[in-house]
Amino acid sequence: MNPLYNILNRDYIQQQIQTHHINQVYEVQRSAKALQDFLDSVDKIEPNYQQMASAEYCKILADYFKKHGMI
Repeated sequence: MNPLYNILNRDYIQQQIQTHHINQVYEVQRSAKALQDFLDSVDKIEPNYQQMASAEYCKILADYFKKHGMI
């Protein structure tokens, strides 16, 4: 079948949209779970180590921002 046919195939397009939506919902749920796990792990850090943890988090955030051209 010619791949260009799918450009005009409404059912195929709807299926792709639905698949994309389901994948994005999964990613939202996965990232929310990761955030919850992160926050739970922060609770386990003793106060005298929290400054070290904060410095590590800031480094990770700075690397992320650089990677995405935000700074």
